[in-house]
Amino acid sequence: MVAGSKNTAFTGCTRAVVGVYRGCVPSSIPFVVVFSDIDDVFADAHTAYDTAASVLAQLGQDEAALVLCSSRTRAQLDLIQQRLSIRHPFICEYGRAVGVPVSYFDFEIPHLHSRGSCEAIEFGRPYADVVDVLHRTAERLDIRVVGFSDMSIGDVARELHVPLLEARLAKLREYVEPFRVLNPNPGDRERLFKALRGVRLQCTIGDRFDYVGSPIDLSAGVNLLNNLYKAAHGTILRAAFSHVPREQGALQRVDRYFVQSPQEGGAAPIGVADWADAIVGAVRQLQRRRWPASHFG
Repeated sequence: MVAGSKNTAFTGCTRAVVGVYRGCVPSSIPFVVVFSDIDDVFADAHTAYDTAASVLAQLGQDEAALVLCSSRTRAQLDLIQQRLSIRHPFICEYGRAVGVPVSYFDFEIPHLHSRGSCEAIEFGRPYADVVDVLHRTAERLDIRVVGFSDMSIGDVARELHVPLLEARLAKLREYVEPFRVLNPNPGDRERLFKALRGVRLQCTIGDRFDYVGSPIDLSAGVNLLNNLYKAAHGTILRAAFSHVPREQGALQRVDRYFVQSPQEGGAAPIGVADWADAIVGAVRQLQRRRWPASHFG
């Protein structure tokens, strides 16, 4: 039950952060898990990763975990974590899988699949199946589409305005296909979306591309990681950061929920240094509050 809310501006941040928190904090400092939607944070090719990494280094591995949540691929999130010098689980491709670093938890987790530098719990339909169904459905409706699977690395780099390395990682899709309808009739896009829902695929509207994959959101990954962290630490506090309404349902069921929104007149992506400051500030606020024992499961 939500006990109250207030607007919080973190020192050094150029974004307003709105916090909503539950319950009322323990005498001992619990482990804090922060889920953060990052799709509007790392949108700039010149992101100041070093600055953000030095800020996040204030959080000890044994006191907090930062779970990145994104539409990006596992390979892209691997690279972002390396640049931020962090090593925690993450949720990729709009919730279709959870990546867990090898030996991160000291107990066995069922249904793990080895995926490069990490292990994954998968919720999404395999990428090849998604692409096949997309194209067969579009062909049946006489609707022309183009997706990442049809594009070269250079094409993706030009479309996303990113370096070739990041474009190559963006093409390493495993569960979700970014695509665009080429037909000039706007109604064809909705016809395709409806037909894909009929074959148990879900479309998400994006800026440059739409996305299609299994009808899964972040909830499955968030719930799984909540349970794993409780098993590892006993008692935890959970915070979440988001900047778009679509993720609020999945992320707001936490002890404190933050909406990162631009200041008046602001339209640029959220600065990564400001984001890192806000993450550390949120963890420290949660640690300072006093929670009753009944708050913890």
